[in-house]
Amino acid sequence: MNKYLAIFTITLIFGLFATRANGQGAVPHRNLNDVYQQYTDSLKRTPYRWHWPLMGAKLKKLGFDLPYPNGVMVNYAYSQQYLTLSDVHVGFDPNNLTPIDGFARFSKIQANVNAISVRYDFWLLPFVNFSILGGRINADTNVDLGLPFEASFVAHSQGTSLGWNVVAAAGMGPIVVNGDFTQVFTWTANTDKPSKTNVIGARLGHMIRFKNTPYRNFVVLAGGQYLKLNKASTGMADLEKVAGITPGDKARVSEQLDDWYFGLPGREQEILGGLYQGLDSWLNNTGGTNLHYTFNKKLHYPWSMTVGFNYQHNKRYQFTSMYSFLGSRNQFTFGVTYRFGFRGKNYLQGLTL
Repeated sequence: MNKYLAIFTITLIFGLFATRANGQGAVPHRNLNDVYQQYTDSLKRTPYRWHWPLMGAKLKKLGFDLPYPNGVMVNYAYSQQYLTLSDVHVGFDPNNLTPIDGFARFSKIQANVNAISVRYDFWLLPFVNFSILGGRINADTNVDLGLPFEASFVAHSQGTSLGWNVVAAAGMGPIVVNGDFTQVFTWTANTDKPSKTNVIGARLGHMIRFKNTPYRNFVVLAGGQYLKLNKASTGMADLEKVAGITPGDKARVSEQLDDWYFGLPGREQEILGGLYQGLDSWLNNTGGTNLHYTFNKKLHYPWSMTVGFNYQHNKRYQFTSMYSFLGSRNQFTFGVTYRFGFRGKNYLQGLTL
């Protein structure tokens, strides 16, 4: 028991220098002026009203300005990602898929994703935050097929996302640092299983305070981010709905398909016969055709740079915007957070270090 108490004590000492995940929070005000000194003195005198974070009341008595422990954030994100596919199998019979890596070449696969999400978070410790999130995505994927024939189309998909996030944050003076891990699962109509995305990020920031408003600050952030997609995908797509090409496009692609297929050696025609017949049937008929597929996917470059800001107008309202670039994606996010707390006795406020 003593061993665990010692570990917790060391962790909490580190947390005395902690900040909010976005660069605000449990930092004592260092005599910036009389206004800040009065604000710090009032923090020490005012009772702590919230259950969380652990030992929040004790830290507040030391003059640390803790954020409200709970928050709800509405967030919008737009991202543009460039993907690489491998080990692609397709077919119109789910029990008889044909490998096409040796024949087809995807010259470009670009996914444009719009997402709206709602996030609930709470501070377990003054420097550790947990959250759950859910939302909707709308994606348009531009596909350029280079071989065996030239074709371009846009695949439309919508889905529901659920996930979780953990943030660790620390800071000293105006310098803040934080790191986070996010895992999100997305369900779409075309896929058999949810798509899993893992995101790891780290940022360094500088806090700018306002002279006469101690509760207001602006944090400039910069860092890096690593994004990993789950490798395998399986599913089914109605080509008529996914591709969305015109009758004229169909006629042109049908001619290219015939030229390609009948120019193959006999052995390759045998291997690709089922795929050719299915595509030919779809291109020359008005009805939809379901294409089954499996493939592995990844980003060209999983790492990206991140810059952004967080503005805390007061202890209730905050605004955050981040931009990720370089690597294989560009992403812009903007969110509005409302913070609050659940009144009650602060947990572990009586623990003596």
